[in-house]
Amino acid sequence: MEETLNNKLENQQKLINDLTDENEKLYQQFNHLMVRNGKLLKRIDDLQQIIDNMHLRVEELQLANQNMFKLNDNERKNMAISSKAAPSSEFNSALDTINRRIDELNLRNDILQQRASVFSQYSGELAKPHEQEEINKPKINHEVLFTAWKNYPGQDAKNAPNLRRQMDMLIHLYENKSLTSMQLFTKTGVNGVTGPRYVSVLKKFNLIEYTGARKKGHYVITDTGRKLIENSIEGIVIPMNSRSGEVDFFNPADL
Repeated sequence: MEETLNNKLENQQKLINDLTDENEKLYQQFNHLMVRNGKLLKRIDDLQQIIDNMHLRVEELQLANQNMFKLNDNERKNMAISSKAAPSSEFNSALDTINRRIDELNLRNDILQQRASVFSQYSGELAKPHEQEEINKPKINHEVLFTAWKNYPGQDAKNAPNLRRQMDMLIHLYENKSLTSMQLFTKTGVNGVTGPRYVSVLKKFNLIEYTGARKKGHYVITDTGRKLIENSIEGIVIPMNSRSGEVDFFNPADL
């Protein structure tokens, strides 16, 4: 009997060590992704600054171009008024120089506009995944969900922080197809002692379930948990139905 208990303790200790190693690796990956995300955001800001500078430069060149056209027109008018004779070689040279300068400015203006367009397209592609993610993210009413969980049939816990962390777990499982225990605990911000306690409560009410092998399995949200989340999206909770033992919801748009 004692040898069996020792074996179980060794297995539990080994499991704790494995989970600790996995937690450390996930934490390092998380830090790496945060650093990479920060670099991408900074790159977007730099590109946006370059685009703004390009637009300013284009406006300056367009203004210079307009001034050149005005000078050219004035020179032509002065030449026509001053003399009907053939223009001098000096005037022709100055006129050619002005025309070449105008052509150069037009060419440079076109190049700058093309570069600004490329930078705008590139920065838009970098920002698009973040914008799309925010658009597709469901608007979960956390307060409605917390109230529904607090008044859930059979729920007698009163500790608000614990209830909110449990709902955070449910939200993470709703937003992800599946999560391992370490992924779920890391996203929720709980340790390896408190996390299993929260998980056991959610499993007790059939809101989540564990699938797969013991060490390589993962948690998924059940239909009951998904319904609890979806009812809280833009919804308002009303008192628990005492007959059916369920929490009722309604949406203002249904009125």
